Amino acid sequence: SVRDGLNAMTTMHIQELMAIKSPAPSASLLLAMLLAATTLFAGRPVAAPLPAFDFRQPEVVREWGAPHDTAALRPTAEGLAIDIGGPDPYFHGPARDYPTNMPLWLVARLKSDQPGAAELFYFRDQARAGQSVRFHVPAGRWFEARVAVPSLGPGHRLRFDPPGTGGTVVLASLRFEPRVPLPEPVWPAWSPPPFGAKRVLASGDVELHFNTASPLAFEWHVLGRRMAVCHPRPRLGYVEEHAARWVELADGASTIERGAEQFALVTRARDPDGAEWTVRQTFRNDSPGAILAETRVSVNRERSVIFAPMHLLMAGEGSFGTRKGQGLLAGLEYLDDEPSSSEADVIGPEANRRVPAPHKVTFPLMAIQAEGRYVGLVWEDTRRFSALFDSPDRTFGSSGHALGLLYPGEEAPREEGRLTPYRGVVVKAGEPLVCRAWIIGGAGHSVVPAIRHYVRLRGWPAQPDPGLDPAGYATLAAQGWLSSRIRETNHYRHAFWPGFPPQPAADAAVWQTWLAERVPDPVQAAALRIAAREALAVVPPRIYYHSAVSHVRPPVTPLVFGAVREAIAAARETARAQLGRFAADGSVPYRASAQGPDYGRTHFAPDANGLTAQVVATLLEAAAFCGDENLIAQGVAKLRGLDKFRHTVPRGAQTWEVPLHTPDILASAHLVRAYTLGYELTGERAFLDAATDWAWTGVPFVYLVNPTGQPVGPYSTIAVLGATSWRAPVWFGRPVQWCGLVYADALYHLARHDGDGPWRSLAHGITAAGLQHTWRAEDPERVGLLPDFYELREQTRAGPAINPATVGANAIRLYFEGPLYDFRVFRRAGLRVHAPGLITPEAEDERGATFTVRGWPRQPWFLLVNGLRAAPAVKINDAPASGDFDPAAGTLIMPVSASARVTLQWP
Repeated sequence: SVRDGLNAMTTMHIQELMAIKSPAPSASLLLAMLLAATTLFAGRPVAAPLPAFDFRQPEVVREWGAPHDTAALRPTAEGLAIDIGGPDPYFHGPARDYPTNMPLWLVARLKSDQPGAAELFYFRDQARAGQSVRFHVPAGRWFEARVAVPSLGPGHRLRFDPPGTGGTVVLASLRFEPRVPLPEPVWPAWSPPPFGAKRVLASGDVELHFNTASPLAFEWHVLGRRMAVCHPRPRLGYVEEHAARWVELADGASTIERGAEQFALVTRARDPDGAEWTVRQTFRNDSPGAILAETRVSVNRERSVIFAPMHLLMAGEGSFGTRKGQGLLAGLEYLDDEPSSSEADVIGPEANRRVPAPHKVTFPLMAIQAEGRYVGLVWEDTRRFSALFDSPDRTFGSSGHALGLLYPGEEAPREEGRLTPYRGVVVKAGEPLVCRAWIIGGAGHSVVPAIRHYVRLRGWPAQPDPGLDPAGYATLAAQGWLSSRIRETNHYRHAFWPGFPPQPAADAAVWQTWLAERVPDPVQAAALRIAAREALAVVPPRIYYHSAVSHVRPPVTPLVFGAVREAIAAARETARAQLGRFAADGSVPYRASAQGPDYGRTHFAPDANGLTAQVVATLLEAAAFCGDENLIAQGVAKLRGLDKFRHTVPRGAQTWEVPLHTPDILASAHLVRAYTLGYELTGERAFLDAATDWAWTGVPFVYLVNPTGQPVGPYSTIAVLGATSWRAPVWFGRPVQWCGLVYADALYHLARHDGDGPWRSLAHGITAAGLQHTWRAEDPERVGLLPDFYELREQTRAGPAINPATVGANAIRLYFEGPLYDFRVFRRAGLRVHAPGLITPEAEDERGATFTVRGWPRQPWFLLVNGLRAAPAVKINDAPASGDFDPAAGTLIMPVSASARVTLQWP
């Protein structure tokens, strides 16, 4: 009778409170809670129960319909059986009234033949991107998902998208419960700590200062300048008697322990329920520019912890303030002097990146750069602790930027952005929480030095195991070209997905020809050769230079199959077209589509470095291929115009669907490629230095830790720090490996000239991860294809299935040590050489050059040389040879068989 008098919200509060305490409350305590709730809600109307759909009931099943890509919807005793009949299955439910201003839990129970992501859309009129929640469903067993849903309100309908692209899904039920977060701490008005602390430790450019007047407010100095202050009044939070309680550490007693290269502060404080908490902060020198900070939190009675600040730094407090040069939280924020958690790149709840889900952090680094210096926080366990990043600080009200680490991490679910989770995590008496972190600092005009510092400190992860040897890779890629759904007779799709029609594709013929010599099965090799002939037959030779379905498009087709003169003409027209995209001031302005959204509306400028660099890189590659000296000179001049973006965030390279403002790994890729080409064409060291600097800007998009502890994760790449059309899909924590593979291709080119850098190893890691992502033979429609994105926590592939060439352009370097296409400049001789295979210089002077080419085609192929001032004497393998020389263009085209040693000389 007592329960009958409670409304639904009260019942949920009690259920939530019961769930956050262990062991379970006694019967007398539960009765007291029920009676209190009855008194609290006396006289109030009883709320209607939240909507629920039990699909074991035929009358519920009849309310759902309008199916898409489903062969049948069948009521069964276990629930609604959904026979999937296409790549995008879904069906709709009836309108229901939901409470306003009440966040909800969706609880779904289902069983699926295939693993995958299920999605639930909520709407009044029609389903829209950004108004949905997704959750992973394993295969072959009953599964119950609990997913956070925002407040809905009256008249909402649902659309359910079952997981998988085939088989049957049995949906037993969908129901909703109120979602009640624990209260966040209320912080007092900020009061700056007293300054004037004395140095107690120093490591390179970083110093730790201690002030007895405010012992918890350690100061961090970099190059003689105060750069950060620890929070002077941190507090701990726990749940007791179903209420949040707070412990003020600044009100406790602190003692100092000193050592030769170590300093420790031990703080003891008593909580409102009588337990004693001990916080031991130990600092010691680790490596130049880094001080190791270990925090150990323990309590003498068991506590359900909801908030333990293991480290809290206020960067800029008492020095440069709320302004900054740049800010970084790897994988989530890459900022110029602009606020974090803004809606410039993503609109909605996921814009709040103050406390993100741990798996979204690509590696444990947050940093603030200002006044020619940087200060950063690096930590050890990305899963047990949650990052706190608020720049400028709106959490505590300081005059700086908040950088911190909180407990709990992934052990307790939380609404992203909130300081407290939905429930506490039990910490047993005498068992300390231990968090190791490093405070780093040094000189820098951007966050790039902080990124490099992280790598020096923590290193690169081990290379992923792609699960394929060279023959296995070749076989898988061949299956992609021959039998997956990208192929339609002699036409090929960019990707298997609605909206990607089959088309003629010359690069398909190139890859099939390359693979035919490397697959172990002679039957498959013969099929590849036939498919290559058929693919090439429908491509006019005049478009060999352009015809491709890959994201990585080296100009190799005419060097393999001929029509080089036509390709030179096409490259010249391409270069001229790119020049036409520049405005009078030398910029490439973004222009919104008349039919689509204005992706430039949240950006602070009409152009961006990623948008411009893609044009410059395309221009330089085309100019180098055609050999037009005037076009090369104009391309180099446009490259110099990119210098205005020095020390800025890479952004704006995917404006077909992503805002111009959004940080983007493709921007890093295009900038690296453009500057590397500029260095190759001119030999100017400044271009190589710029290419290297931009290569480091791409590293924060790469997972350098394992985010989930599962096989696939390290070296996976986040494409953009934002969302498509600002709303959905949101790309934080969701790798899009094709973007990383374009970046890796640029790194392979850079590695040739910056041999001391990590670029070849990094590119190998990204490539191996791409192979891990690739669909295997158990999915015959997608075998050998690269998923558009990969779900890390679920370890599943999703989205459009992309043709094998984007992975292949890098896999041949990983497995076979040779590029599909090579380009070399012999500056003393004034020559530029293009070939389908590795070019190795031997000698050169002002009268000529000697080099070898390890050509990969078995049939005769073509060598292109431009930059010639006169007809050269040619020797191939020490025998005189001749080719097609064009004196007006200074180009020479020579047919070559197999590998060759080439000598070009003139009087």
